[in-house]
Amino acid sequence: MSTIEVLLIALVLLIIVYTLVLRRSPKNLPPGPRSLPIVGNLFEFTGSRQVYKDFLKYREKYGDVIRFSFGPSRDFFVVFGRKAIHKGLIEQGNDFKFRPSNLYLINKLFHGKGVLFGNGESHQKLRKFTLDSLITFGLGKKKLEERIKDEARILADELESYGGKPRDIRKTLKGAVANIIAGIVYGSRFDYGDPDFLLLIRSIEAIFTTIAGHLPENFLPFLAYLPNSKTRQVLNAAGDMTIFARRKIKEHRETFDPKNIRDFVDLYLKAEQQEDEIVTEENMFRDIIDLSIAGTESTATALAWAVLYLIINPDVQDKCQKEILENVGSVRAVSLSDKEQLQYLDATIKETLRLASIVPLGVPHTVLKDTQFDGYTIPKDSTIIFHVNSVLADPEVWKKPDEFHPERFLTEEGKKNKRDFFLPFLLGLRSCPGKPLVTTELFLFLGNLLQRFTFKIPPGCQTPSVERVHKGLTCQPHPYQVCVVPN
Repeated sequence: MSTIEVLLIALVLLIIVYTLVLRRSPKNLPPGPRSLPIVGNLFEFTGSRQVYKDFLKYREKYGDVIRFSFGPSRDFFVVFGRKAIHKGLIEQGNDFKFRPSNLYLINKLFHGKGVLFGNGESHQKLRKFTLDSLITFGLGKKKLEERIKDEARILADELESYGGKPRDIRKTLKGAVANIIAGIVYGSRFDYGDPDFLLLIRSIEAIFTTIAGHLPENFLPFLAYLPNSKTRQVLNAAGDMTIFARRKIKEHRETFDPKNIRDFVDLYLKAEQQEDEIVTEENMFRDIIDLSIAGTESTATALAWAVLYLIINPDVQDKCQKEILENVGSVRAVSLSDKEQLQYLDATIKETLRLASIVPLGVPHTVLKDTQFDGYTIPKDSTIIFHVNSVLADPEVWKKPDEFHPERFLTEEGKKNKRDFFLPFLLGLRSCPGKPLVTTELFLFLGNLLQRFTFKIPPGCQTPSVERVHKGLTCQPHPYQVCVVPN
């Protein structure tokens, strides 16, 4: 028997084993497209710049709960629409509150720990510790507001130095946002050109724009070792972040005073002294990395989208500026206490979060046992994605959902109009814990920038594209140039 014949027989046997054993699944699974042996549907999405849209193409045929096969013996479910998502995250929140531990790259990065990807009682305690810490050093406190306003002033001075010339300001915006997280975590800010700070920002971007539940390396780990895989780049970025964090923690240990708690790291060190069971060095690193990644990338991306929508919709920008001038003036900075008077600005921020759909598929979930959901069985250890964009762009909820229209968040009298299906931060037990920080930053940064500047499309340039580029967890805008012109 020739070598080729042996290999063919081995391949046939492998497919038989795969079909009869590995793919043995419970009855009553949700419907979904046919899949190939071994790889399943995995490569139908590889290389796509709009994976969230690719999933939507299957919804009309298969409904609001769809099963895909991603790799050998790996079920991957996508849940669409406000009713099914509400059912999964609220009505059955305890079933779906877990993060998958069997996604290769995500597990290599986060090790099943931290606020983003931890599970169980230890995760609940860590999440509470983190939220309490954010409250202590930020959320709802005047100190954080002043920190953001100071950073907004520094950011504005940097933008003014560009002299109104066309620039891509996205990295500058990201530097400002990253400094807010640095202030909370490390108690200090960095110059925008600081080499270590720039490396930190690049590392955050590399991780957040690569990791995703549908990434092929998560299901076929051998792909991570191929030359064109981004795995090594992402792991190196995580290593750079860890080195940065270790150095900062070492500096904090050398100057730590339990009677003078300066920041998030000091809170950890104090809890460590008190022998709090949740406080380990590993959890500290994971928590810092989680805060740095989630707290920087999503907010900076939202600011970049806001500027893009404003230059394309100058009438909206003009209304925001007039509202600020009438209620705040041009001398003092915009403050959180102005929020009730700046309803149109607030509506503009909400419309940015809705239309940009910044994290269109959320963060992956799993179930720890076979679970009945919406008339189907979801097998244990499956990966589940809740399709946020299917709600934020639902034409049954939002009239002309593809248009930028802040008025949808206002009543006819111009007052706040609460919308039930506005969920850019998702719902339930694993909703984004940083929501108050994100919304605070967006309001203060955008309000104070619009008080000083008008954003314009550069003369002679075409209107920039508003097509989303789905990279990792986020939808990014295409690169664009803007003129930042003092008012």
